[in-house]
Amino acid sequence: PVDPAALNWPTMEKHKSEPLGEIEVLFDRNCQSCEDISIVGEQLYTGHGDGRLLRFSLTGDDRLTEIVRFKGRPLGLEVLGDSLAWVCVEQEGLALVDLWAGTYEIVTNSFNDTTFQLIDYLDVAASGNVYFTDASDKFGDDDLQYDVLEGRPHGALYRYDVTTNTTERVLDNLYFANGVVVDPAEEFVLVAETSGFRIQKLWLKGPKASQTEIFIEGLPGWPDGISLGSDGLIYCTLISPRTALHDFILPHPWTRRLVTKLPKSFLPKPVKANRILALDDNGRIVHDWADDEPGFSSISSLERIEDILYFGTVDEAGIGKMVAPATMNQRTTF
Repeated sequence: PVDPAALNWPTMEKHKSEPLGEIEVLFDRNCQSCEDISIVGEQLYTGHGDGRLLRFSLTGDDRLTEIVRFKGRPLGLEVLGDSLAWVCVEQEGLALVDLWAGTYEIVTNSFNDTTFQLIDYLDVAASGNVYFTDASDKFGDDDLQYDVLEGRPHGALYRYDVTTNTTERVLDNLYFANGVVVDPAEEFVLVAETSGFRIQKLWLKGPKASQTEIFIEGLPGWPDGISLGSDGLIYCTLISPRTALHDFILPHPWTRRLVTKLPKSFLPKPVKANRILALDDNGRIVHDWADDEPGFSSISSLERIEDILYFGTVDEAGIGKMVAPATMNQRTTF
């Protein structure tokens, strides 16, 4: 059952995108639905769709190490050095992984009377605090399409304090909370709202502490993962383009209520097209790359290491890799 809300999200002015270029696919024999990635030195870590946390070598071979197997699907993750990793595990909670021992513990799976339904993405501050999202406190991963069709803010952003081992809700009423980037100085945090076509900024310190503002809105697609690149730019992956049909039914709750009566196999699905935005620290678009007929698609996360881009994917096989276009080789500050 859903209770759709009437919505009318803004749309940014159309502009021409730059070509994304061809993506090389790595580890396609051993990696399926590897949604997020974390790179430390020559090692790439990712969560397999079957519940395993895997480590691959980037030195040119297919060496694979299974570190641990979760009960749920690992989504957002970040590896710290060669000993610890933080992982958002669907249906379990926020996991702290001991990479040496191959074990993990769930440090939090709820807040007050709210059990996390779809713990999604995370970023770790320099202090060690973990900022993570729960995409929806009403619908789980199997029903996420209903969350989008209902169009209500069931998502939230949380902070796990590693010193006190406590969980705090720092921002709620988010429209499918997804990617997270925390400022290295922990002065603010950015969070993507997938079904709101925007990224919000929450100030954590200073005169604006606890205030929010729109970092960018009216996006031409559904924002998924966001990350801070080695060049200081914020990278945002759009998991699917925004369609005229969806914009048409947004203001009309009855149309979306009718759609939910269809069998799940008939519900709207993401369009196979790639689009990636590079943003400066004011939310302005520095670059916009697109590929409407990609061989590797459903890009959900991006890591930029020097001039190499690595991509995670929601449902494809493998990890994407490409050399950054020359136009991206300008640096900024964050």
